[in-house]
Amino acid sequence: MRVLVREPLNQPLQLKEIEGTFEDLQELVGEFIEIVPLTDDIVCICNEKAVSQGLGNNFYDDRLGWVVGTCVFTATNDTEFTSLSDKQIGYISEYIGFPVV
Repeated sequence: MRVLVREPLNQPLQLKEIEGTFEDLQELVGEFIEIVPLTDDIVCICNEKAVSQGLGNNFYDDRLGWVVGTCVFTATNDTEFTSLSDKQIGYISEYIGFPVV
């Protein structure tokens, strides 16, 4: 599954290929997974305990405030996570304000 991963503190977005299992996501963001919808078909997966764990700011969302810790961006079709399209990757890069490497 094609996803974007972003570490906190002004890092670029990284295009990665992962299996997409729950364990894969936990390995990337941490034990406590939170799913934050960005659009109807894009979600941000992050660590819901990132603030209490003292992890750095990742990006600012007008609805949520600061999203903290490592984030994984993936597509969704309401029942499962799916690979991001090129259009979705472009949207996320523009939304976050950082390039994809």
